[in-house]
Parts: sequence; C-alpha cells; structure tokens
Amino acid sequence: MLEPDPKLRLTAKQVLEHPWLQNAKKAPNVPLGDVVKSRLKQFSMMNRFKRKALRVIAEFLSVEEVEDIKVMFNKMDTDNDGIVSVEELKAGFKNYGSQLAEPEVQMLIEAVSVFWFTLCHKLTSILMF
Repeated sequence: MLEPDPKLRLTAKQVLEHPWLQNAKKAPNVPLGDVVKSRLKQFSMMNRFKRKALRVIAEFLSVEEVEDIKVMFNKMDTDNDGIVSVEELKAGFKNYGSQLAEPEVQMLIEAVSVFWFTLCHKLTSILMF
C-alpha cells in the first residue's frame, strides 16, 4: 500500500479489498495506556519545540548564512538521512580542511550538545509549553 513505485503499488480497489482493511472493524478497541499517550504527547511537543527553536535561531542569521549552513550540512550528511552523525561531522571537518585534532572535535561536539541543551532549556521557559 505504501509502495513508492506506482507500477508496483496496489490499485485503490486492491487496497480496499486487502485483509488489513477488511479486518479493521474486527480489531479490539484497546486503550493505548498512559505511557504511550505520554510519549506521543512528548513527541508532538518536541516537534513543535524544534520548529519554534529553529525559527528563533534563523531570525538571527542572514539568508546567506542559512544557505551556507544548508550547503555544508548536505555535504556532511553523506548517507542523506537528514542527520549529521558524529562520524559524519568528524569526516566533514577532515574533508573540508579543518585542522582540528580528534580531542578538539570531541570538545566541539560536547560544546554544541551543551549549547543545544541550554538553548532548549531557555526556549522552553520562554515559550512555556
């Protein structure tokens, strides 16, 4: 049903006849539970928080700076998963001429983590979710 290739994807008729949909009415109505509800709410709030945090940060950057960050991010995100891992960051520094030694890269990563945590904490108190 979720096949991206239209040639391989089920037709609308096939989807409606699929056992998964046919049995949907027979599924038990089981409550999710407090833990699941809490985690879903946290996930939703974090997404809203991230969007707001990025807007706040973006307000302080010029269009050129934002574009430069996007270009560098895309160069470092070698597996194109939308996340720059620690290993990709290290490789990116090395590939793009940084003379930082391994301990300095680690210190930078830790500093960014502390900065991000502090920013999140401050924004949370400002935005008051």
